[in-house]
Formats: sequence, structure tokens, C-alpha cells
Amino acid sequence: MNQEFVTKLIQQFDKSSIFSMDFAADGISLSLKKGPVPAEPHIKDNQTPLKASVAEPLEKQTVTAIEKADFIKSPIVGTFYKSPSPDTPAYVQEGSTVKAGQPLCILEAMKMMNTLEAEYDCKIEKVFAANGDLVEFNQPLFQVSRI
Repeated sequence: MNQEFVTKLIQQFDKSSIFSMDFAADGISLSLKKGPVPAEPHIKDNQTPLKASVAEPLEKQTVTAIEKADFIKSPIVGTFYKSPSPDTPAYVQEGSTVKAGQPLCILEAMKMMNTLEAEYDCKIEKVFAANGDLVEFNQPLFQVSRI
């Protein structure tokens, strides 16, 4: 296995839809893994307001809404599922109102199914993850407004 072969293998892997691959030849093994691509831009959780120019009032309103929004984030790295099984409806969707303790989704990690529950009464404004997506620790899953 030479460097040119490894480079081509990595390039092909990068272009493919495969997330993980193990390869062994000539006594050398290679393990390739891709992380999930965030569906939404990363939003910083800081307390200092962003400054917008006076000429852009619509942007200022949008920034202010994002700053005041609450997010329910993933407590673990795992696979996101909207429902407990493929043939049942999603626990929540955009516009749903949930009570504290109500299930929001399933996060699978190491073959363990973990139910993520709402910590407070809220309305689901936006769902950032799709069914089957790999999610990272502290990744925003839901944008909510407290009730």
C-alpha cells in the first residue's frame, strides 16, 4: 500500500455517502470515519448582544430573536430519531406544544436507546436534526420558546 493509493482511497471515501470504513492490506490497516455535517449554522450561546447596523433593521430583529431563543441541545453523541419506531408518528414537530417531562426524541448511543424529555413547558419552534442524523454533544436539536 503506497501513499498514492491511500490518497485516492481517502478521496473516494470523502466523495461517497459512506460514513465509516475499515481497510486492511499488506499488514497495514486503515480506519476512516466521517462526522455529521451540521444542518444549521452553529449559534453561540453568549450573553453579549450582537451589534447590527442601523441600515439593516430586519437583520437586527432576526439576531435579537436568535439571541433570546432557547435551545434544547443533545446531552450525548448519538443517532437522532424522531419517534420510538419507524411506523409511529414523531414525538414532536415544529409548532408542537410540550409539557415538562414529555418525550422529544430518542438518542441512540452504543445500542442504548435514550429518551430525551422536555425540562420545561415549551413550544417547538424549529427542529434542527433529521431522522437518523448523527448528532454531537451540545448540538442544538430544537429551538423552543418557553411557555
